Amino acid sequence: MHGYFDAKDGNPKIVLEIKGTKKGVKKQIAALFDTGHSGSISLPILDLIEIGAKLSSVGQAELADGFKKPQLYFSVKVIIDGVEKEVEAALIENSEVNEAIVGLELFSPYIAVVDFKNKSLAFIKEEDLQKMKQIEKKDQTQPKKLEKEKGV
Repeated sequence: MHGYFDAKDGNPKIVLEIKGTKKGVKKQIAALFDTGHSGSISLPILDLIEIGAKLSSVGQAELADGFKKPQLYFSVKVIIDGVEKEVEAALIENSEVNEAIVGLELFSPYIAVVDFKNKSLAFIKEEDLQKMKQIEKKDQTQPKKLEKEKGV
């Protein structure tokens, strides 16, 4: 998984692969990373058609202004770091929108590090972060051990 800030619009994007029911069809997309999106992923109709996504349910979506509307959901597989995850993708109804949107639910096993100043975006698994903390802790105790050994 690769995250970056788009040079054209300045927004954080994530590069993912998606697939539906069409055999052998995968599509790489650059999706807007939206921390206000509580779902997993929303896709434009053209992406859903291209991968052969099947309608899985009809639900209700609540918009930021509190307005509730019917929402179509499609069964989609998202591939992150080589692992396929089946998710419910919401249809983006506006046909002029051609960019997917990914939300917090899709990245629940990760810790997001968003550096707005330096325009970087990284995702770290919690276990990897714990390993980094252990290494950092060891590095901090090493000088003290050396100081004791040298009699400082």
